[in-house]
Amino acid sequence: MAYVSPDSIQVASLLGLYLWDAIDGLQSKYYAKKYKPFPIPPPDQARYSSRNVSIVCPTIDWDDDLPRNLMTWLTTSPREVIFVTLETTALKLQDALESAPGLQDAVFSSGTTIDIVTVQEANKRSQLCRGINGARGEILCLVDDDARWTTDQVLTQLLAPFQNDDVGLVGGPIGSYVPNDRQNSNVITPWEVAALRIRSRRAPGMAAFFAADESTNFTVSGLTMLLRAEIVKDPYFQYLFTHDLWDGMRQNTGDDGFITRYVLFQHHLSHRSYSTLSPKQWKLGMQLTPEAEVQTSLLTDRRYAAQSKRWFRSGLRLRLTCLLYEPGFVGMRNTAPYMARKMMGGMANPIFSAIRFYLWMYLWFTHPYISLALMLYVLRSWKTSLGGFSSQYPYCDKKIWAAMLADNLYLITDIYSYLTLSRESWTNRSSVVGVLE
Repeated sequence: MAYVSPDSIQVASLLGLYLWDAIDGLQSKYYAKKYKPFPIPPPDQARYSSRNVSIVCPTIDWDDDLPRNLMTWLTTSPREVIFVTLETTALKLQDALESAPGLQDAVFSSGTTIDIVTVQEANKRSQLCRGINGARGEILCLVDDDARWTTDQVLTQLLAPFQNDDVGLVGGPIGSYVPNDRQNSNVITPWEVAALRIRSRRAPGMAAFFAADESTNFTVSGLTMLLRAEIVKDPYFQYLFTHDLWDGMRQNTGDDGFITRYVLFQHHLSHRSYSTLSPKQWKLGMQLTPEAEVQTSLLTDRRYAAQSKRWFRSGLRLRLTCLLYEPGFVGMRNTAPYMARKMMGGMANPIFSAIRFYLWMYLWFTHPYISLALMLYVLRSWKTSLGGFSSQYPYCDKKIWAAMLADNLYLITDIYSYLTLSRESWTNRSSVVGVLE
């Protein structure tokens, strides 16, 4: 048997890891190109219209953009909009809506009913259930208060997948709203640049996941999601939704992750017989068209770091729950094999990051020329990616270093998320930050 030196093994291992990255990237691009949006049915053949849609929006402390965001929802003429807030803030919310310039005219022209209902304690999941139970539409649209709909066709687009009887949950593309006055390299902050970079990297994956196995990476965004009312009005769903525990703590956030996991995998649950619905395997519908895009505003200061910590933490909880508990890796693989593989790969990131670091150090001191050549290859690929980002957002050029840091944030977020898994928070707005942390 031929002798293989340790040096050769180390070099081959590092090259193998980068080869795997390249193959995985090519596969993702292949699937993304295969994606096709759902066709829009003629009006006389559409099973649902915007008048069948009830919008539910939980909020505990809103900013000045809420009335303007609401007006973008009203352009689609939904049946009703239900705000769910605290008893102590209901009058403040009502005053904010009644005093907003042009809002009352928009309400009148849309024919939409606006209701404000209350709960005693701030908990996003409980607030959602309060709004869901009072909604009258056959399709429910769960919306965050910072969601800005970009066209009056958002509901028409997102309703198209419901032409299929087995589609239970629908999402669309998520973008970032940068006001004109902030599209300036001297004005935009590093926090905004980092947020833009992270969201821009996620977008292509949504098409790839859905084309591969009709899943998503790894949640349908809670910024705007549409569901069949029968799913979320089921007492079985609401009990699980509001009694979801982690380390003995009732979960407040991570609602979109729970809903996505439930819709995709609830048919695997051993206690499914408690549901009032007949057993059925629901599917997702991802309508990734420009007309369906929903945008969210960006935090301009360090509050974005707190927001990101919450997202990374809830994402890790979702992955651990899916892979180890409900439905488990085998159940995931049977329903969504591509999603299962990508999720498992994401969980292994800290291990492979450590292995890469060790191999880089070894290669640098033993084979500097090979190390330099590989480094140039990696930097070239990274430069190409950053160049595409810079072309899309030219006003980020001066702070491109923030995008570079965002690309490597995973080196610390994975470890931080593990160390803080039992923490729970919702908002990052200044008046309530720390209340739920």
